[in-house]
Amino acid sequence: MNEYGTKLKWANETNAEMFAKIEKQIEEGQKAEKLMNDRGAIFSQMNQKQQQLLTAGLEAEVAKEFSKYDNLLSVTNPVYKGKIKAGEFDGLLSKYLVEVKYSVSGTTKTGEFLDQFKKYINPLDQNFINVQKKPVVLFIKQFTKGGSIDQSVLRTLQKSKEIKVIIITDFKQIKNLY
Repeated sequence: MNEYGTKLKWANETNAEMFAKIEKQIEEGQKAEKLMNDRGAIFSQMNQKQQQLLTAGLEAEVAKEFSKYDNLLSVTNPVYKGKIKAGEFDGLLSKYLVEVKYSVSGTTKTGEFLDQFKKYINPLDQNFINVQKKPVVLFIKQFTKGGSIDQSVLRTLQKSKEIKVIIITDFKQIKNLY
């Protein structure tokens, strides 16, 4: 239950189930990445299904890398309040909650982006799923349309008072968190 009083539930997966899911998602993501490269396309030019496969593959790769340093508790796992989806754990570890973005654009709307993060950093949000108030790691693979680590929406996230938000853009940075 979160501080708002919302009862939350998600599937309890075994390590074997999580790592089987990770390997499958990585494989599917690699196929989508190959298709994107063969077409000479960028992420935003791929259809929604291909974008989902690319993102799920990246989520799995990030979770797998984190699992080298931390205990993986959940990966790509929806969180429900009753029958309504409140959010999803891209990666939930002993030390961190991880959110993965394949691509962040310089034209990202601050309000929409921050609304999505309320469920991770605002304990009074009815959809707050970070009930243990773990620091949130935002992994971003690429920036487009003038996006950068210094854009205002990301600086705003990093100023979160209640729960720390750490932004990383490279797999090598994961090890540095431990």
